[in-house]
Parts: sequence; C-alpha cells; structure tokens
Amino acid sequence: MNKQAMHKWSGAVALAAALSLPAVTATAQNLTAEQLGEMRRSIDVFSGVMRESLGFNERRGVFSPRAGDVQGHYLAGQGIVLELTTPLQGFRSTTSMHSLNSALEELSSQLGNLMASGVVSRPDFEAMRDNMAMSLRSDEIAAFYREQMQQLSALFDMPAIEQALSAAAASAHNLRNMGAMDSASLEQMNQQLQDLRVQLAQRLSETEALRQEIRDRAMQVDALPSAEIQANWQRTREQLEVQVAALREQVAGQAQALRARNEALEAERLAQWQQDVAGLEDQVFVVLCDYASGLRALPADEHLTLMMTGLGSQAAEGRQPDRIHVFNKSDLLACQRGDLDPEDMRSRAVSYDF
Repeated sequence: MNKQAMHKWSGAVALAAALSLPAVTATAQNLTAEQLGEMRRSIDVFSGVMRESLGFNERRGVFSPRAGDVQGHYLAGQGIVLELTTPLQGFRSTTSMHSLNSALEELSSQLGNLMASGVVSRPDFEAMRDNMAMSLRSDEIAAFYREQMQQLSALFDMPAIEQALSAAAASAHNLRNMGAMDSASLEQMNQQLQDLRVQLAQRLSETEALRQEIRDRAMQVDALPSAEIQANWQRTREQLEVQVAALREQVAGQAQALRARNEALEAERLAQWQQDVAGLEDQVFVVLCDYASGLRALPADEHLTLMMTGLGSQAAEGRQPDRIHVFNKSDLLACQRGDLDPEDMRSRAVSYDF
C-alpha cells in the first residue's frame, strides 16, 4: 500500500474507532501467532471471494490490471477492514478539465483585475506617446485630443476577450478528452477561434492606425482639426466600435455554448457514475450477506469495516473522499441466515464519507 492509500486507510479506521467501537482489550492485544494466522487466512479467502463475485478478477488483456481489488487488514479489538478499489474511483480525474477551465477563467480575470488596479504594471507605450503629443498643445487642444485617445482606448477590453477565447479553447479540448468531440470537430473549432483572433488583431491594427493619425496631427498642427476630419475620425471609430462589439459578442457566445455543453456532459456523467456506485454497493451488500460465514475468525463483538476508495460524495474542498460502511458481525450473520435481507443489513450499518 502506498503512503497516500495508507493515510486514507488510517484516517478511516480512526474515525470508525470514534463511532463507539469497542476499545482494544488486554486479551485482544495478546493474540497468538496461530490466531493471527487464522485471521489472515480468513481475510484472504473472504477477499478472494469478493473479488471473484464482483468480477474484479477480469482483465481486458494479458498485461491489463484487474478490474478491481479487495485488500483486507485486521485491527485487534476493532475488527476487519476491507479496502475496495474499482475503476469508478477514477471518474473525478476524467472530469478535472472542468476545474481547470474554471481555474483558467478565474486566473485570467484576476490577472486583468490586477493590471487594472495597478498591482501588476507594464509599460503603456501608447499612453506615453499620447502624453508626449498632448504636452505640446494648449489646454483646449490637448483636451480634445485626449478625449479622442480615450475613446479609442475604450473600444477593446482585451482581458475579457482573451479570457473568453481561452475558456472556449479549454472547453473544446475537454469535450475532446471526454469523447464528446472528434478530432476533426476540435480542429474546426480551433480554426474558428483562430479566425476570431485574426479578426481581433485586424481591428486592433486599424485602431492603432487611427490612433497614429490623430497623434501625428496633434503633434504637427497647433489647431483643432476641421469638421470634416473630425467627422471622418468619428465615423471610423464608430465602425470599429460596431465591429469590435460584434466580435466580442461572438467570442462570448462561443465560450458560453461550449461551457454549456461541458456542464451538460459533466452532469450526465456524474449521474451515471452515481448510479454505477449505487449498483456496486448493492452487489457488495449481497456478497457480504451470502458469504458472511467466511468471517468466522472475527470475534463476535468486533466489526467489519468496508472502505470503498474514492467513491464518497465530492468534498467541499475538492478532495474525493472514500465511502465507509461499518457492520456488526451479528448483522452479517443474521443476513446470511435470512433473518435480514441485504437492504436491512445496510440500514443497520454505520455509513459515512471520509
């Protein structure tokens, strides 16, 4: 068992011990080697029966791992702990791109906010050139040209646009990783996003050309431009504003549509995963009920703890917990005799996620 698995196992056992399980007695602390050997054989046989009954011994290929595993341990005075691992515990790792997508958006947003607030600074050479041009003009002329520059600067919200493009790309790759988008569709989507980037670059270039024209006139002519020139500048700026707004809306729509597809797929996969886990638990309870006599070496006042690795409900901090069930030996034997059915036995167990 690796360190991470040992940590999970020890934590689950510690919590189980806190749930009114009997303390270790002096007799339990002094089990003979023969008694421990018998306990080891009982656990190995019972684990093997569970693996076979649950289909864990099946392999997809000669060198493929088994479909699952059951490993057992004994804690004197407390009972047997069976650690059950299955491919179902890998579900969270297949959907981690959703978290990555959200983290990418959050990072992009934080970076944009930091730059906007001045926490992260970078030289704004355009603003420096504009200030130089304005410093050569009178107050009235400087105010006019400064307003022209500010109107151009307001056309683009690049942090938001880049965030939407990055989110769209991440969502598309996530769909591909989950098999909901083929390679050709992914390539087509990437090309669409690249086309949007090219169009944005063109609008930026046109905006910079207009900015340069205004700046040159501000530095060369000590007077306000003619009404015709002002009208041309306004008309060009308004055209750019309409084009940029349309691009921004298109990028945001693409990102939102891809995100919605991801969320729908995630919800569908989660529902299927929960159904599969519930079905596995039903199988496990039937096996425990049918073969409870195999735990004859377990003392009458001790317990069987079943730890289903990684199958608990998602924890708030994002860690995937284990699903724990603690059974009294008497309930296991009663189920095997037919005095309880598997669902009754389940209702009597102490069950929790940890």
